[in-house]
Amino acid sequence: MSGDGRTFGRHVTSTTLTLGLTLGGLVVPVVPLPVLAASPVSPELGSVRMTTVDRAATDDPSADDPPLGHAHPEDGESPETRLGTGADARPESKAEHRAEGQEAGHGRLAALTPRTDTRDFLVAGVTWDGTSRETVTAVALRVRESGRWGAWQEVGIEESEVPDARAGTEPFVTSGADAVQARAETASGRPPSGMRVDVIDPGTSPADRNVDAAAGPAASADAATGWEPKPPVVSRARWGADESLGSPWPETSGTLKAIYVHHTAGTNSYTSGQSAAIVRGILAYHTRSRGWPDIGYQFLVDRYGRIFEGRREAQLHNPIGAQAGGYNTGTIGVSAMGSFQTATPPAALIRSLERVLAWKSFEYGVHPTHTTRLRTGNVSSTAKAPPGTVVTVPTILGHRDTNNTACPGARLHARLPALRTNVRERVLAEYRRHGAVRLPARPKAHAVSSLRSPVQWRPETAFAWDPVRGAVRYEVLRRSGHFTSVRPYDPYWYEFASTRGTVTTVYTPPGQNTVYGVRAVLANGRRSPVRVITTTTRDVLHGDWDVFGWQRVTRSGYYNGHAYRTTTSGQDIKVYGARGITQVRVMAPTGRGWGRVAVSVGGTRYGVIDLASSSPTTQRVFTVGLGGARSGRVVLRALDSGKEVRVSGIGVVRP
Repeated sequence: MSGDGRTFGRHVTSTTLTLGLTLGGLVVPVVPLPVLAASPVSPELGSVRMTTVDRAATDDPSADDPPLGHAHPEDGESPETRLGTGADARPESKAEHRAEGQEAGHGRLAALTPRTDTRDFLVAGVTWDGTSRETVTAVALRVRESGRWGAWQEVGIEESEVPDARAGTEPFVTSGADAVQARAETASGRPPSGMRVDVIDPGTSPADRNVDAAAGPAASADAATGWEPKPPVVSRARWGADESLGSPWPETSGTLKAIYVHHTAGTNSYTSGQSAAIVRGILAYHTRSRGWPDIGYQFLVDRYGRIFEGRREAQLHNPIGAQAGGYNTGTIGVSAMGSFQTATPPAALIRSLERVLAWKSFEYGVHPTHTTRLRTGNVSSTAKAPPGTVVTVPTILGHRDTNNTACPGARLHARLPALRTNVRERVLAEYRRHGAVRLPARPKAHAVSSLRSPVQWRPETAFAWDPVRGAVRYEVLRRSGHFTSVRPYDPYWYEFASTRGTVTTVYTPPGQNTVYGVRAVLANGRRSPVRVITTTTRDVLHGDWDVFGWQRVTRSGYYNGHAYRTTTSGQDIKVYGARGITQVRVMAPTGRGWGRVAVSVGGTRYGVIDLASSSPTTQRVFTVGLGGARSGRVVLRALDSGKEVRVSGIGVVRP
């Protein structure tokens, strides 16, 4: 497609509307133009494989040209100190590119495609198998638009926590291209398995040239709702999202700590009528090419200043996105549609960025000119900091501040200090006008019994809470981690149930440490803060016990119907790999003259359980505190020779 807006080879039926017609002196009344309704459009995808370095393509001297202006900031150097000089307004020389690549840790050329004719497309991206062990260090694309080839542009790598998803780059936007060439570098010089370029024709909708937006609800009389500064946002329905492409994204953040500013790679010359189609193309790329349930950004802003809703329900709460690998929890991402490494961001785009940032900052109490602390996730290969590191960053920041990427481009990143100041002024004006934000009341949880927390001794249990005035339903959330794994970051929640009532039954898998919460949902879709119901742990599955030398005894009154017994001093039950536990709880029967069991973690003994009782029981819970978080092998050791010891359940508790 060329920049004139023709329809990618698809046939679009048009409807003729008579606005005013004179027939023999008779004037037919003018009929007002209706707002054209957006309709979901199925995208069409094409692919170009990237399996090797095409030798014929290397004969082209321009195949080795450096990408336009995409120098990487040096590690440990503040990006602001490198920006605003104008030195990046030209491509680097090949010698500069090679030297910079060596310093930044770039790899060796692994794949280069020929210049390949494709279907007409608005969005492209490079993906590869997520299970590949090859480390991709750089990807670049160039495309043909209106018969002319553009310069190479580096396309940053984007990550998410989606299981089984394809690895890949950020989307590359065009104003209508019909050919592509791609190259990739890896640490080893070998391409990852399944590497390909996907090109996407998002199709056209009658509403593409008449995209409208809606403002938020009015302020209440006595307190701010948080939506007072909400700018008009083009909803997913208005830009024609095909909801069948993905599925609801259940991961959500309970708090908002920071907002990332992004940009897309590619062109800045798309037309006003192409913006909605480009957003549909990005949705198709993220869902069909990457295998994500939804679009990766919460919001997108085009060069004309229109704000598009990205992820489902991003206007209403904080579904976790894919805006910054390692830092997607507790943050949201706003993507500027365009490439701003060498181009100046349009004033309309900057104003709308400020408006959406001010809205979310006001709603969630984010201080636009302050800093915050983020914990680096364990799945990121692009993060500058090692996994588990806590970094201090501005509350409004660029993707490049925490990740090895040029995003959001030097020119847009250089605007962030002024943008933060302007957002702060907008937020302060809202506080002066409306006062502090009053979020919907969160439910009051009912107390739980000792058999449900801190160890949930049955697979299923019920939790309850008091009703909230105005709530139409309640979302039940959890965050979980196996006793051998790192616990999820605190702002992380997984929505697993929705109910109109005030009680829910939950199943907790064996060995899982789980925090359960609930929040109210009002009629307008707004959510209350999350109320934590409880933190609980399911006991360790018997299959995870090392019980060599112990005898299994079946009895109906025992926990789970059986126990393991020994009368031999020094006999151990072992559970390997416990991480960050604060207590060991043991479910065991007791009896007259029975023996004792020592409890150790990581080689240190923390307590002794005495199973002797003048009133025998089939189920009794014993607690051994560890005086803090401990990790290592959990050992239960029989201490008394010839005395009966039986154990039927082990729970390892984490805070």
